[in-house]
Amino acid sequence: MNNYTLSKGRSLPVRQAGAFGRKIGLDLRLFGTAHGGIGRYCEQLFPRLLKLDKANQYFAFVNSKMLHTGALKALESLNNCKIVETNARHYSFGEQLSFLRLLNKYKLDLVHFPNFNMPIFYKRPFVVTIHDMVHHKISGAKKSHLLHFLAYKKVIETAGRQSKKIITVSQASKKDISNFLQIPNDKIEVIYEAASLSPQIQAAKVLEIKKSYLLSSPYFLFVGVLERKKNLINLTRGFDYFLQKYKLKMDLVLVGKKDPHYPDIKHKAMDIKHKDNLVFADQVDDEELAALYSGAYAFTSASLHEGFGLPGVEALSFGLPLLASNIEVFNEIYDNAAMYFNPLDPADIAEKMNLLARDKQFYEQMSKKSLERAQKFGWDEAAAATLEVYKQIL
Repeated sequence: MNNYTLSKGRSLPVRQAGAFGRKIGLDLRLFGTAHGGIGRYCEQLFPRLLKLDKANQYFAFVNSKMLHTGALKALESLNNCKIVETNARHYSFGEQLSFLRLLNKYKLDLVHFPNFNMPIFYKRPFVVTIHDMVHHKISGAKKSHLLHFLAYKKVIETAGRQSKKIITVSQASKKDISNFLQIPNDKIEVIYEAASLSPQIQAAKVLEIKKSYLLSSPYFLFVGVLERKKNLINLTRGFDYFLQKYKLKMDLVLVGKKDPHYPDIKHKAMDIKHKDNLVFADQVDDEELAALYSGAYAFTSASLHEGFGLPGVEALSFGLPLLASNIEVFNEIYDNAAMYFNPLDPADIAEKMNLLARDKQFYEQMSKKSLERAQKFGWDEAAAATLEVYKQIL
């Protein structure tokens, strides 16, 4: 068995470099569900891509802490993947300095950065995935965030300008990237994401999770970080109006961690009459999340801006009817599998909740449309399309 040595001296099996064609680097410092949507994007996309491409050698740059978690199991088993350790934390000076030196050391033919954060002085060919331009649309409201915003703008503008190709996750995001960064449309490739949770979950597990959250009534489900763009205050006000006006007994379950920059969002969202019908679940593992999807009555999101809307696509795969903001990206991704409301009008949110809750035939029609729409998204297709982008460059 051949070995290679990691930057800290650890060794893992790998095939000899000479057996491969080009050297392709993958920035996987955000790999895994602990890092939210981008982490899941990495976790689902890249193992599939490496299984497709046997011609090239891949160098997966990962944080030291990941080496002992088992998260990299899908990559470690592939003989065309070399795991390279780095302590360069994302969004840090180390990212701009030590990570830059490490990338240059390997003289890679291509690097894929799965998010805009990258060393701005990296000069070799690279692809970047830009998921959305939300920070351009909703910049920080506090003056202390001004320097962060300026740094963000510098990095994302450099990534967009110097990349060989930009991958994004929706036509709506492509339009935003082109407009805000002044990027030609033909440089931007749209590759949809997909669901990654299995809807095949035992009824006993669903019942167990519902009991743990004291969920005895049907519930609407929201999944996402408790951040400004999710518009949770209007969502909970709409839900409150729904309970008050239509006198139905239902709950609203909100799954996701707090935004550390805006910890007051949760408190403001709870400032409603029926706050006892709100259930907050912090970060949950995939099995628990799947159980919450499976046990839900419907999925809802009042987001003002999104790049794709992955939780809604997850909900589609569980056959959940969707109630969503009438914004461009949701219309693109969910199509006719969602019922849309004005996200700034709690009364409209309440009305759409009531329609879905009271009309059983309509509910069943929407559930069927969800399952049909879910078939449009697949990680295998995303991996093949991403590999095609690499080939165009190489």
